[in-house]
Amino acid sequence: MGDPADNVIRMRGRRGPLAAGIHTALYSGRDEIVTNGPNPEFQFIGSDPYGTNAYTGLVVPTTPSGSLAGSPRYLFLLARQRFSTGEQSYERKGVRLVGIRQYAELIARIPAGTNPPLKPDVGPPTGSTVTFRREIVSPLWHPPDGNISWHVMVLNNGQRDTRNPQNADGLIYQDALSPALLYQTITGPAITPTAYAAPNGGRPWGKPIGASLGNIHELRYPWRTTRSERVLDIPIPVPCDVCLFASVRQNDPEKNPTITDCAALGALSEEDQFLVVYNNYAQYGTIAGALVFDQNIGEDVP
Repeated sequence: MGDPADNVIRMRGRRGPLAAGIHTALYSGRDEIVTNGPNPEFQFIGSDPYGTNAYTGLVVPTTPSGSLAGSPRYLFLLARQRFSTGEQSYERKGVRLVGIRQYAELIARIPAGTNPPLKPDVGPPTGSTVTFRREIVSPLWHPPDGNISWHVMVLNNGQRDTRNPQNADGLIYQDALSPALLYQTITGPAITPTAYAAPNGGRPWGKPIGASLGNIHELRYPWRTTRSERVLDIPIPVPCDVCLFASVRQNDPEKNPTITDCAALGALSEEDQFLVVYNNYAQYGTIAGALVFDQNIGEDVP
């Protein structure tokens, strides 16, 4: 082992002050923040060995936006990460947003025994609900009177006063630190509200992290993707919070199209087929998002 003084002498040839060579960066690594929230489907059976009813994603309320006063859009916080400081050195990159994933689905909740499309006297008992799902994979698809927009925003460290007696798991007044449906006012259950108003006039809090990420109108970053950590490389202006919001206009099943010619189904996309087959029930179901961050990873790390 050499004399430590030799290292100090060699460091004098580096760019920058001597401290830049002595300082050791904090290797925080890479992490992904994924939407997770309550799901009423698991109230009685649980979703894990801990007896919770949480699952990936957040459930969009079933009340169509067009049937509520003002036709409001539901505002969701899907993911949030807080950064106080970012280690910086000549070899390290600080904190960077390197990946995004988006998920949306259609769902049909059909009372057991409904004929058609279900066979009577077979399957789950009367009073229960049969659920069918279809993941939306066509990036530009949306139902006739519904759509989703996605927003990656930067906020100052801190949080608004979120205290409200109506708060519940996955339902928070104005702002949240974890995935939730955000509200300014709401009447009735969160899954079937009779009145709703989003905070901030329905617009997400903060400023866009990038011109093309502040208002996304398509499934640009698929959920089922490989190497999602290599999609982006955007430096984070720490200290700040980085948030992924979604604004959802829930569709009305009564406005879903119908087709009487079954042969025409073959010409439709998988999403349109689901919408037509379950036209009396098909709506947006669960939505989810994920943000992937690199923190002080060197250039030699793949």
